[in-house]
Amino acid sequence: MVLTQLKTALSAHGLKEINPAGQPFDPHQHEGISHLPSPTVPAEHVVTVVRTGYSLNGRLLRPASVVVSSGPDKE
Repeated sequence: MVLTQLKTALSAHGLKEINPAGQPFDPHQHEGISHLPSPTVPAEHVVTVVRTGYSLNGRLLRPASVVVSSGPDKE
């Protein structure tokens, strides 16, 4: 309950979470820490969010740390 109130108060002042699961990789907002082959997720899309990022009034505070798909496994 307290976490919800804190997030509401901070979002009223312009803080936004960056949680890009399933979205295309954007090097301006995401920090790619690894590539992982995935048959279900298209290449260069986010597979897993390791750490959410934050922006304040359109300025990046912390990029989201993500694992990026490299497409289907090549045999």
